[in-house]
Amino acid sequence: MNFLFLKTAKSTMDIPWALLELGHTVETVEEYAFDPLVENETGYLAIEHKLQEGSFQFLISYLFFPNAADICYKLHIPYISWTYDSPLISLFHTSVLHPTNYIFLFDKSEYEYFHALHVPHLYYLPMATNVSRTGALEIVEEDEKKYSSDISFVGNLYENNSYNYIIQSFPEPLALELKTYLMSNLCDWSKKRPWPRLSPEVVDFMVNSFQSDKWKTFDIDLDLYLGILVLSRKLGEMERLTVLNTLSEQHDVDFYTTSTSPYLNGIHTHSGVNYETDMNKIFYLSKINLNITLPSIETGLPQRIFDIMGCGGFVLTNYQEEIPSLFEIGKEIEVFRDLEELKQKTAYYLTHEKERLTIAMNGYKKIYSLHSYTNRLQEIIKTVTEDLN
Repeated sequence: MNFLFLKTAKSTMDIPWALLELGHTVETVEEYAFDPLVENETGYLAIEHKLQEGSFQFLISYLFFPNAADICYKLHIPYISWTYDSPLISLFHTSVLHPTNYIFLFDKSEYEYFHALHVPHLYYLPMATNVSRTGALEIVEEDEKKYSSDISFVGNLYENNSYNYIIQSFPEPLALELKTYLMSNLCDWSKKRPWPRLSPEVVDFMVNSFQSDKWKTFDIDLDLYLGILVLSRKLGEMERLTVLNTLSEQHDVDFYTTSTSPYLNGIHTHSGVNYETDMNKIFYLSKINLNITLPSIETGLPQRIFDIMGCGGFVLTNYQEEIPSLFEIGKEIEVFRDLEELKQKTAYYLTHEKERLTIAMNGYKKIYSLHSYTNRLQEIIKTVTEDLN
């Protein structure tokens, strides 16, 4: 089969890599990388011309691009998209209803939300690992000196969130609504946390004070859009700071990031690292790799978990509802539901190497056998071709 791959800005080339491994033909429009929230008229014209001139059977991409969906609908070409963000704001667009779309969502709650809206050709599909790339990992002595760690976290703090910029302008009764949500949900991973919605009073205040209705460029309820925008990333910032600072009280913690914060205490902070090279070395050489899921991901597993396990790393993650359906807790992955469980399991696995390494190896085996990119792409192709036939 012949695929045209639409490159996503700040993303990987693991989809075309897997398609090539499966024996398919893949082309890209090399000079463009797309963001679903940014206009790129010249780039989309290039995509349309490529589809018109070539013999492509499918357009495929990460995320979902409304303009690409419109082009494929116009040309009667199936468009396959696979998301790794939740919520993906570009899905709140009438183009999701095109019958030429095949949309795969990694978060089951997000899938259920759009399924209830009768979006056609919508499927639940967790993320995966490119085991060919992670399996080619080469560790040298210099890497061991540089990246060996007791506890590491690779990610950002989301400190540049809307809450931090606007909260000082809120009247205290309205600010209390936001603060109550944050404190009620902080570091409680024992249950699903639905996407937050703001009260009519808070929405009205934001519209009148900040013209926030103009922030919304897609067809999503304003109270939901602003709730996610203002609260989810702020809660993510608070939780990541709390987890890192809590562990640093008793342990050495290495944090690889492009974020800055005056609220980090005793953390060994390093600059960000390359996703496809150094990050994998950190995952392999860290005794414990943390995952702290962005709260807007309601039930699904973020890409970081699959990346760590695909490198043979040990994962300690906040609990997510979908974990038991994908991995066996305590045998392939470990979880914490609150700060107390986080501290207990961190101390235990730092002093029980055999158990830790066994879990890491079992996790890698599960990834290799069931959650590789080639597994997932085979599933995608089977789903789409069976529907078309």
